[in-house]
Amino acid sequence: MDKPENKKLIRKQSSKAVFGIKLPPIEKNESSREVKTILDVDPDYFSLVEGRKIRPSTSMNKYKEDIKNVALKRTLRGYLVDEILRIDREIETERSIYETASTHFDEYQHSFDKFLADDNNKTIAIMQKSDSLAKDLVNQTEEHKQANYEMATLRSKLQYIDETLLILLSFENFLHTVSPILWQEGNNVELGKKHSEIITIDSNIFVPVNKDLVTERLSQLSAPKLYFETPEQLSEMFDLLERQNLNYLLATEELNAEKNKLLKARDLFKESLRQELDFIQKKIEGIETIIASNENREVEVKEIFYRILADKLKYLVSSETALQIFNYVEYAYEQLIAPNDTRLNSVQMTRALENEFDNLMLDLSAYDLELVKAVEHETYQNETKNMKQAKEAAKLLKDVDKLNRRLKSSYEPTRRIVYD
Repeated sequence: MDKPENKKLIRKQSSKAVFGIKLPPIEKNESSREVKTILDVDPDYFSLVEGRKIRPSTSMNKYKEDIKNVALKRTLRGYLVDEILRIDREIETERSIYETASTHFDEYQHSFDKFLADDNNKTIAIMQKSDSLAKDLVNQTEEHKQANYEMATLRSKLQYIDETLLILLSFENFLHTVSPILWQEGNNVELGKKHSEIITIDSNIFVPVNKDLVTERLSQLSAPKLYFETPEQLSEMFDLLERQNLNYLLATEELNAEKNKLLKARDLFKESLRQELDFIQKKIEGIETIIASNENREVEVKEIFYRILADKLKYLVSSETALQIFNYVEYAYEQLIAPNDTRLNSVQMTRALENEFDNLMLDLSAYDLELVKAVEHETYQNETKNMKQAKEAAKLLKDVDKLNRRLKSSYEPTRRIVYD
């Protein structure tokens, strides 16, 4: 009874699986009662998970997330520790640089104090000389400023004189313009003469003024010639000009009325011309519409004509019936009238046959009616006889053809199959 139970126990143990992996059955070893653990094989096995968080739940994803967070915190701590060490190292480096710079500064200060103690007298003499040169420089600067001021004053005066002279020349030109024409022609006055600057001043104040050029330009100016010697004469001339201007204004006002009439007439003419042009334009548009419709009609008529030409006229001119009729008419014409050497068409030949028929009918009307009937009867009999002879000849021809075919077939070899 014990053996079957052990077999069942072994079967149950053999079917056990852990995480989908089938494990071999555990056999009881009665000889050794000591149980071996993983520490007997690897004493450091549990030290690999030392410091890790003990998993309180059975969720593998939660465990993985906790492990990931712990690793991130450790990485961040390591990064912060590295930054602290780097900052400490930079502070040490800057402290050493500062101490080195302080040492150099003390050395330079000590050497400079020594230099001042050794060359104090020379330094005092140089400083005194420098003060005297500075005073001279200040005096020369003041003198230079005064000279520049005087130079600028002179240049402004020269420029004022030049502008005044140009203004006076423009006034002279104006007085010459308002003076009488006879006086202008008698004194050879040139109107509209342009004068250039007498004194050319450069933007650089240190450039000297060319005196020779100024003298030459002044010598080129002609002596002043004036028709008006007093201001009263000019006032009288302006009064005359004002009166003349008033007369011109009155004449202009009188002409404005005529001008307005002319403008109105021009506007009316433009309006009538515009209306006529609109009427002509409408007529042109109507004619263009008619032309377009006629062109469309032309296209349609052409299509109909070519269709008739392709269907009807072709049938009437070159069909088999038309050619047969032409042959009949030509045969009748040549038999009754004359050979068709002049290449007459079917209409001309038909008219000729019609005329010949009319002539024959007139000739027949002169004969005896009984005689005509007898001739007609004889003609019909001859035609009937000819028709019978033609039929008999056609029948004989068919019989001859049959005899010829039979004769040929008799000379041909037999088509029967000969058996051995």
